Amino acid sequence: MRIVIATAGSTGDVLPYTGIGARLAERGHDVVVTAPRDVASHVTDAGLTAFELPFSARNQLEGFTPTPGFRGQLAALQWLQRASDEHYEALAYALRDATRGADVLLMSPLMIIGLHLAEGLGIPSLGVYLQPMTPTRAYMPSSLPLPSLGGPFNRAVGELFLDTAGKPFWPLVQRLRTQLGLSPAPPPGRYRRDVMRTGWPLFNAFSPHVVRQEPDWPENVRTVGYCWPVTDPSWQPPDELEAFLGSGPAPIVVSFGSAPLGDPDEARRTVVEAARRAGVRVVLQAGWARLDEADGSHDDVLVVGHVPHDWLFARAAAVVHHCGAGTTAAGLRAGIPAIAVPVMLDEPFWAKRLYELGVAPAPIPVAKLDADRLATAFTAATADPSYRSKAAELAALIATEDGNGAVADAVEQLGGLVP
Repeated sequence: MRIVIATAGSTGDVLPYTGIGARLAERGHDVVVTAPRDVASHVTDAGLTAFELPFSARNQLEGFTPTPGFRGQLAALQWLQRASDEHYEALAYALRDATRGADVLLMSPLMIIGLHLAEGLGIPSLGVYLQPMTPTRAYMPSSLPLPSLGGPFNRAVGELFLDTAGKPFWPLVQRLRTQLGLSPAPPPGRYRRDVMRTGWPLFNAFSPHVVRQEPDWPENVRTVGYCWPVTDPSWQPPDELEAFLGSGPAPIVVSFGSAPLGDPDEARRTVVEAARRAGVRVVLQAGWARLDEADGSHDDVLVVGHVPHDWLFARAAAVVHHCGAGTTAAGLRAGIPAIAVPVMLDEPFWAKRLYELGVAPAPIPVAKLDADRLATAFTAATADPSYRSKAAELAALIATEDGNGAVADAVEQLGGLVP
């Protein structure tokens, strides 16, 4: 079969899908993974075929500085909306080109327009989501850091959030459907409910031990475990990194991924000063926050570029991160304590879960990050054995799950290869 995996976004939005793609390729299928042009190399490094989308994910983050509180979260959602508006039409038509000749279409939530393409092509499709997006009575939408308002209100806000998110793109959806020879779609909320009532398969690619399978989700929504990315088999650690790791106790890794942090010099000074006060060693991943543009490495702080998280976190005492879904998963897999510094969107949701699971001290919102708070968290995460103990227990449970295999099985079933 020819299988198209439709993804977009930053590195963390794309990498988990390479694991699914690799599993399907091992079974003899022709797999194509869409990705922004500056992320596509991670797909080819995994031995898969990349279809480049006509925009840079990193450029979309340029000039955006997160602000604190709920208003800051709304600003982040508005920023995401503007970025999507700018590229979504080109993205939709690129995906149309990528899906020609496909037998099955698998999509992330950022590529949900693929539902209409799959309908027009007459091929089956499924969704694979890295964060919980199905409305539930248990909590508010994962991208809205609001306290629970009780079951009915949580569910109602979740429904409204999804219905509202689709409205700006609906004129494009209708044009695309006309070109595909399809009848016009009903309004976004009704369309989404109609799709879910058909039993459209939706897989949550995270562990039910981290976010449970909620009893009010429909049967077609399944939580199957994390989908681990593929590490480039030719990758080798830099000599400087190996020397640093071998020269003292295990360091704390600080990794903010693609999260915008504002002033990179200030962020790096905060990390260096916190490490000095807590008496710990740190490996600081530059990420997209440009932390490598500051002064050179401190004696006990090594600044590095891209290093696969599965390799690096296994050698760390703890990890400080922005709580993107992929980095959160990698830290849990490694069985090490976390220090959560959420920035925007679903990151406060994951930060709260890490704290509730007992694998991290209380989160530090990025707007409140300073050397005192970070040094205190460094000490807590490394000195309190309960964090490492609970992290190890959770990692052992996660290791028994096979999200990649579960999704690959579903793809083959949709394609008619499995009864």
